Amino acid sequence: MSPPSSRRPEFHAFVSRHQRFLLTTHINPDGDGIGSEAAVALWLRAAGKSVRVMNDSVVPAAFLFLTRSQAIEVYEPELAEQRFAEAEAVVVLDTSNRQRIGRLAPLLDRHAIAIAVVDHHVSHINGFGQVNVIEPEASATGEIVYDLIREAGGDITPEIAEALYVALMTDTGSFRYSNTDSHAHRMAADLLGRGLDPQKIHSMVHSHASAGRLRFFGEVLSTLEMHEEGRLAVLEAGPEQFQRHGLVGSDTEGLVDMPRSIAGVDVVALFSEVEHGKVKVSLRSTGRVAIDGLAVRYGGGGHTHAAGMLLRGTRGEVRARILPELQRLVSEPSPAQVSRGS
Repeated sequence: MSPPSSRRPEFHAFVSRHQRFLLTTHINPDGDGIGSEAAVALWLRAAGKSVRVMNDSVVPAAFLFLTRSQAIEVYEPELAEQRFAEAEAVVVLDTSNRQRIGRLAPLLDRHAIAIAVVDHHVSHINGFGQVNVIEPEASATGEIVYDLIREAGGDITPEIAEALYVALMTDTGSFRYSNTDSHAHRMAADLLGRGLDPQKIHSMVHSHASAGRLRFFGEVLSTLEMHEEGRLAVLEAGPEQFQRHGLVGSDTEGLVDMPRSIAGVDVVALFSEVEHGKVKVSLRSTGRVAIDGLAVRYGGGGHTHAAGMLLRGTRGEVRARILPELQRLVSEPSPAQVSRGS
């Protein structure tokens, strides 16, 4: 069921009045971004629309199987200009932060084009489109897409079901994160009822690690630091490590989640300098500490317990700015503790 303030009717009207669509998602796309793109593309094509999909970043190997029925192009200046010139409307999925679509963002200004945003991140609740369907209570953007397709009377084909299941499965951590609710489980049950093989999908998503990626994880985990009496875990990865193992930024997926299993940890921070002068800060909370506010202050965003940002500077410079703020966050009493003390 859509929330009281839902903009879903406006989105359906947006789809109805346009014929040629360009879809995109955030840099270093995850399963929710790619899965949502694939599902929307297949749905719109079935409705007789013309659809192209283009992202700033390449599709991670784990999700390449979702491009069998819908090609996903990677940004190139001339090709991007051509795609924007061809399209009447852009649908941005799984981010409501304009800068997070990377090199495609400036083209939104150069082309007179209608924009719709579909997202579930709380950090940029107003969005930047003419239509913004942003529902933080949803466990995944794919969950919103699932509802939109059903509301429009669209057919959830096996290919669409597969894409939506990947979106839901990955953003709920295989249904173990706190954002997993009853609607997510009902959606999963419906998708599985359409003939999906969950074991096969899980294997396709999670069986693409190279030996180099595992060695990289080992190297980074071996530098684990504990601060604030074990409440803050810190990891670092440098450009030389990415180069040595032939990895890119998206290859860190899942790494920052590992220290959350350490007893007593409230927050985990991973400082990844994929290339010199650009540091991705990935943040995870085990539940007591809200971290999205810190990410928003530095131009990033995300969820209450999973957020991040991309900052310019060396790893040492970025760490010097962010670490003291993280230390303050974890040292503050929780709301429950404040309530008991009042």
